[in-house]
Amino acid sequence: MRSLPQVLIVDQSAESREILRTLLERHGAATIEARRPDQAAHLADLHRPDLIVFDAESDLSERGSAGEHLGAVAGRTDTPIVILGTAGRAQDCFPSGQFVSKPYHYGSLIRRIEELLAAA
Repeated sequence: MRSLPQVLIVDQSAESREILRTLLERHGAATIEARRPDQAAHLADLHRPDLIVFDAESDLSERGSAGEHLGAVAGRTDTPIVILGTAGRAQDCFPSGQFVSKPYHYGSLIRRIEELLAAA
């Protein structure tokens, strides 16, 4: 059993992952990181995080198939997912996801993440 909530961060930007990792760790969460959604799907299956934060623009696969696979893993494991980006683009793949439109403020994103973790 984990003592800290675990968040999987999926973003192609190393800088964005670093900022989000630092903020989440300051707020008492452990993090796992992936650059691409196909890597994230494997990590989500392996580690069963408490929450996934997914930058939809990180899915460079044809027709968003890697993001769809990540969404299927999240659904199968009942893992909440926060999708960063444009809701219209990702809405088909993640109908039950929590959308945060870009540009976003890290403070409000962290609050949303904390709310979802508390509800889990």
